[in-house]
Amino acid sequence: MVQRTFRFKRFKILQFTLLLLGAMIMMLPFWWMMLSSFKPASELLQVPPTWFPKSFSLANYKEVLEVMPFWHYLSNSVFIGVLNTFVGVLTSSLVGYVLAKYRFWGRKYVISMILATMIIPYQVLMIPLFTIMMDLGWIDSYAVLTVPYFFNIFGIFLMRQFMLDVPNELIEAAKMDGCSHFRIFFSIVLPVVRPALATLSILLFMESWDSFLWPLISVNSEKYMTLPIGLNSFLSEHFGRFDQLVTASVMSVLPMIIIFLIAQKSFIEGISLTGSK
Repeated sequence: MVQRTFRFKRFKILQFTLLLLGAMIMMLPFWWMMLSSFKPASELLQVPPTWFPKSFSLANYKEVLEVMPFWHYLSNSVFIGVLNTFVGVLTSSLVGYVLAKYRFWGRKYVISMILATMIIPYQVLMIPLFTIMMDLGWIDSYAVLTVPYFFNIFGIFLMRQFMLDVPNELIEAAKMDGCSHFRIFFSIVLPVVRPALATLSILLFMESWDSFLWPLISVNSEKYMTLPIGLNSFLSEHFGRFDQLVTASVMSVLPMIIIFLIAQKSFIEGISLTGSK
């Protein structure tokens, strides 16, 4: 028994060591980029390269803010990301609740069709989606960056799986007390699936924040550019300034990291519950 316990502890130590090593390897490029943003251009191009800057300086951040409308791109990304996340979570929750708790003819076929659309590559849908947006006159507007993200197939599937575990007794008791369908949904069902809501919110916000290809082909004006598109425009104009490129990349990544750190507890809880279903 003692020998078995010793082997188990040794296996756990080895497992932890390998996971820690893998995490460090994956974090190295990010840490190098972060530290390089505080280096002047001369030190950044130095051979052999240095990990830590000889003297920390915020000059790169000041220069980027002067030559790049960073706050405008950031406000666009935040506005579009928050709107897409709120509406996407709401629609995914409503559709998932209906598919999980309501019995109607053709429900299984609807679920099968929704799941079947998950295997269609996004690139295949871009041409007809672009044509629809053009016919509606939404090209180069906030609508083209938001409306296509209001419905998310994966979000519907995720919320339905969580809604299936909501006790039917709670819903029946609420109906006997005279609650309407929407009151049951907002007051009883949503609080029960709160970890799933947090997980889906982070995933949808990340999808909207990192979206590049669709905004690239649907937006032309700087007024509607988000951070990824603005950063791409900045890269093409300042290709030789590696110090500014690294700094701008760090500035575009930091907001997403901060949001994840704030909501990581709920995110990990939701992912853990998803894996146990």
